[in-house]
Amino acid sequence: MPHIRSTRTLTTTAALLLGGTLAACSDAPLAPITPVTSVALAAAGGDRLATIEYEGRTAALYLQNADGSARTRVRFVGVHDRVEGNWSQRLLPTTDETIVALGPAKWSPDGSQLAVVVAVAYDQSQVVVMNADGHNLRIASPNGQIIVGDIDWSPDSRHIAYAMSTLPHAMGVDLFATELATSRVQRLTSDSRFSVFDEYRFDESGRGLWFTQFEGWSDDQRNRVSRVYHVTLGGDITGAEGKVVGNAQGIARDGRWVLAIRLPKGDDWWTQELVRAPLDGAEEVVLASGTLQYAELLERDDEAVLATMDMATGASTFDLYGVSSARDWRGQLAVNPNLASLALFHAWR
Repeated sequence: MPHIRSTRTLTTTAALLLGGTLAACSDAPLAPITPVTSVALAAAGGDRLATIEYEGRTAALYLQNADGSARTRVRFVGVHDRVEGNWSQRLLPTTDETIVALGPAKWSPDGSQLAVVVAVAYDQSQVVVMNADGHNLRIASPNGQIIVGDIDWSPDSRHIAYAMSTLPHAMGVDLFATELATSRVQRLTSDSRFSVFDEYRFDESGRGLWFTQFEGWSDDQRNRVSRVYHVTLGGDITGAEGKVVGNAQGIARDGRWVLAIRLPKGDDWWTQELVRAPLDGAEEVVLASGTLQYAELLERDDEAVLATMDMATGASTFDLYGVSSARDWRGQLAVNPNLASLALFHAWR
């Protein structure tokens, strides 16, 4: 069945299954990347980027200002772990030399922390949380299974949520949350309802999450159809009204709309649309179109980063769009066009 698949998930999953060893690199920061557009985002306001970049099978995490300056590599040194039941760092160390895959990453809403998925063995990954400067690295999830998909933060930056396998070979995926102050892990669902296409997002209160679940295909068989549900941190699940057509890319904190990438009607299997799809019957908005890869909804639910592939070169561009009106392009990020994924913290103005 033809369908769109998010490359951020494909990149992470493929790297996990390949395995390998991360080679040591120089500690010297790389030269800033020259902005690829005159409308580069201003770093003066505190905008920060985290990028996952691969050279062959070697993965690295870089931090930089949004204009490409002050670029440094994060070193996985002294990673500590207080999650009960985890393999010890002596038996399963998380270091530059043992990492086989990185990403995705997500900034906390207050910009003080960064969470990134890290794999150090086949069929295994974990969430590592660090300070915004790349120091004080600590494991914040179980480390004996695979994290599938994105990471989300509660609005107060005290919890993270992630979808994790409970069976071998990335099977039995359910939603989990960690309270960072205590390293306490909670399993929120138990029916293996998640796939690499599903999205989840903490609600405005931080006491529950919205999530999507596949229900079938559109009438023309071109797009997935999913329903949105809500689960509390106590595990109580309720269905929300409305469905989303296409691959969900983000859910508004109030649960009223979903950001999605879909194939429009017709015979074109290459051009997709990024849409703001309401769940309450309101009119949807087409935000952008092209050979789209994935989108990341930013913290305030007013902007998104959109990755678009150049079919001639295979390189990607990463653009910032407003999500309230059509074609509201706001600039292009100054990043390596061949990076695997990125996370943007857009400072409050």
